[in-house]
Amino acid sequence: MRLVSALFRRLLPAALLLAGAIALPLHAETPANASRPKVVVISLDAFGANSLHDPYLPAPTLKALMKRGAYAASMTPINPTITWPNHTAMVTGVDASRHHVLVNGLVVGQRASTPPHIEMWVPKSRLVAAPTVYDAAHKAGLVTAEVDWVAIQNASGINWSFFEKPDPDGPIARDLIEQGVVSRDDLVRFGEPSQAWRDLVYTRAAVDIIRKHHPDLLLLHLLSLDSIEHETGYGNDSGRNTIAFLDDRVREVIDAVRAAGDYDRTTFLIVSDHGQRSLHHWLHADVLLKQAGLQEAAAAQPGYSVPEGGFALVYQAHATAASIAKLKKLFTGQPGVAAALTPDEAARQGWPTPAKTDQAPDLLLYAADGYAFREADGNGRDFATPTSEHGAHGYPNTDPLMQAIFIAAGHGIRPVGEIPAFPNVDVAATIASLLGLSMGDIQGRPLVDILEGDRLAK
Repeated sequence: MRLVSALFRRLLPAALLLAGAIALPLHAETPANASRPKVVVISLDAFGANSLHDPYLPAPTLKALMKRGAYAASMTPINPTITWPNHTAMVTGVDASRHHVLVNGLVVGQRASTPPHIEMWVPKSRLVAAPTVYDAAHKAGLVTAEVDWVAIQNASGINWSFFEKPDPDGPIARDLIEQGVVSRDDLVRFGEPSQAWRDLVYTRAAVDIIRKHHPDLLLLHLLSLDSIEHETGYGNDSGRNTIAFLDDRVREVIDAVRAAGDYDRTTFLIVSDHGQRSLHHWLHADVLLKQAGLQEAAAAQPGYSVPEGGFALVYQAHATAASIAKLKKLFTGQPGVAAALTPDEAARQGWPTPAKTDQAPDLLLYAADGYAFREADGNGRDFATPTSEHGAHGYPNTDPLMQAIFIAAGHGIRPVGEIPAFPNVDVAATIASLLGLSMGDIQGRPLVDILEGDRLAK
């Protein structure tokens, strides 16, 4: 997920000083749910499986968790391999064909005579078409919390929230202001500083929730790695240094759980949503649609694209099988286009069809290695344009560089070491087993090989 942070590298030292300067609250409240098992899920956005297996990776906390528990050779994301769909898969246990989240928000105005756009801050009830594990936990009377999780705005199944775009007057925000972590003005201007600074604040919010509210399920999402890799590309020291920074945020959360007295009954799951790859060319799908006359005022079946890095969604008003075939022909064989898929073809890869949800495209485009889709810029006449190195994701979930990470350690986890790759829809089922919940009819299955006997789903 892109939250561009051009100042990341300059502000990282100051951010680290801030982390060390903020003291934990002196006293943790006594939990009312002291005997219940707890699960803390920390998602490190864009952390690729290949990076985790680097023997020189500066991540001592993650390596210690791997030695204590279990970790996957890789974890397979769903399609599309971007942030919101995959975070939703990990809490619903189903892929996009059932939860219907295809972008980082809700596509609005598609199949109209004007360009569509994405609305991010819509209620979870409008966005997610499947029940979640936090809904099940809340219904069972457990305490649920989220910090910077996604597709979760105003979710009724969450007790304590600190949103990606936090409410400056929310209860957790007020705690952080009182503790001197941030000012109210900092929260009003939350998107202006670096992503590293925001991740520090997200971590402090998680620490506050842990110590004051002892959640049975906490979902925490950190974005620094995704941000810096979008800016600089994949597999460089900027990314590795950011992993070291995030490793320290994981340690901070674990320390907070220990200080709260919940360590012995807490399971830690460290996950990611997708990997990343480098690109050197942008693709502009609307250029071809415009050249084909599909964006003229008089067009009977206007068409527009929603670019999402490794893929693009093409929507057409009043689409028919014949018009979709023409769209497919328009893009097939173009430089940088790896595939142009009809709805039925995309459905074989876990995408929903337009018959199921209006979010589904009439044509799905995948970019080739070294290319990514974005909105047209410059003269707006060239379909492919060169660029300096950047990073992108959204490529098919079979791409080795799109594979994600999974680490489990703590209460209820057997120390089995490395396990084979598995689909990320299994995360929700595993959380449910750890908390003694039922998820009903989902695609995911609990990771029984890593669970102690009393944590297996009944």
